[in-house]
Amino acid sequence: MTAQFYASGAGDRLVDADLLPPVVRALLAHEERMLDSISAGIDVLVEVGSMSGLHLEWAVRRGLGYVGVDVVSRYVAEGRARLADRALPADRYRFALADAEELPAVALPPGRAVALFPFNSFGNMARPRAVLTALAGSGLPFAISTYRTDRDASRRRREYYDACGYTGLRLTEDADGVRFRNDEGLDTVAYHPSRLAEWFRAAGLAAEPVEFGGFGLFYVGAPTGSPLAPA
Repeated sequence: MTAQFYASGAGDRLVDADLLPPVVRALLAHEERMLDSISAGIDVLVEVGSMSGLHLEWAVRRGLGYVGVDVVSRYVAEGRARLADRALPADRYRFALADAEELPAVALPPGRAVALFPFNSFGNMARPRAVLTALAGSGLPFAISTYRTDRDASRRRREYYDACGYTGLRLTEDADGVRFRNDEGLDTVAYHPSRLAEWFRAAGLAAEPVEFGGFGLFYVGAPTGSPLAPA
């Protein structure tokens, strides 16, 4: 993840509701429905790459505790201000200024927690394999929301980044996945399912992908050996 891209505010456009094209709005609505399908089994949502609380309101509406984890101090400060404005109890709602690789050390409220990597936050992290190792070390079941890597998905991603006003987009594809970059610091990857499956196994994680929202992939899993791990 290029932290400066987000710290500077350039990354805010990626979640600006006024800029999102209809296809991305639909994707996010489907992402929320995917979360709804697993919400009955959890007490706490741990959002990794939370910004100022992408799914905070979702958690509050469902009576779940919430921990937002982000490496950008500005987002964490904004998230904490949201909690204060809502007078949400500190024992159940909090933000942690931490890298995803520090996930095992993040203090969580009591209860059954799931780690959510929303809206391809995973594809913005500089060391994905180290993040998966940390995820395994946390012992948490998880959900990773990302994109397919076929040509149609890449076309829709380009339309999305264009709509957000990013210019000079460069697409590259290699054995790991499909990456978009530009000179402002945008650097976001959708990893091929075969590569992610390899990395999951190496980290001691089991996960199954589910297609959603036209061009999304939603991986749900847990550390290998957990009763929550896919068979």
